[in-house]
Amino acid sequence: MFHNKAAIRQVLWMLLGETVCTVLMVGVFALLNRFSVRVLLGAGIGLALSVLNFLFLSIGVSRAADKTENGQSEQAAARARLAIQGGSVVRLLVLAGVYIVILSADVCDPLAAILPLLFVQPSLMVLEYFRKDGDKTK
Repeated sequence: MFHNKAAIRQVLWMLLGETVCTVLMVGVFALLNRFSVRVLLGAGIGLALSVLNFLFLSIGVSRAADKTENGQSEQAAARARLAIQGGSVVRLLVLAGVYIVILSADVCDPLAAILPLLFVQPSLMVLEYFRKDGDKTK
């Protein structure tokens, strides 16, 4: 089971940042007179997929870090790196498959569905900027 409180806190802060960015994106669509239910649906789908992607990344990294703490050998560290890399490939393939299905079904605005994936990095940068010195994790 996943019990890393720091990773969960980071996912929740990233969710807040993603939500703010997605709301701003929908506002821009509205200002450009391109707002519709399809945009709103795309924004919701994109938000959910980007947060789930980050959550699974956090879980994978946390589990790999736990395994290396238990076995400090070089072989354990190599297995942890391989697990993180394998998880990244699987997440990318699943994400691509979900987007292919969603976009081919034409249920939402493609731009509104894809843009939230780009909001993760700025959200994390803002989180790191405002994080207290005592909260920084290695």
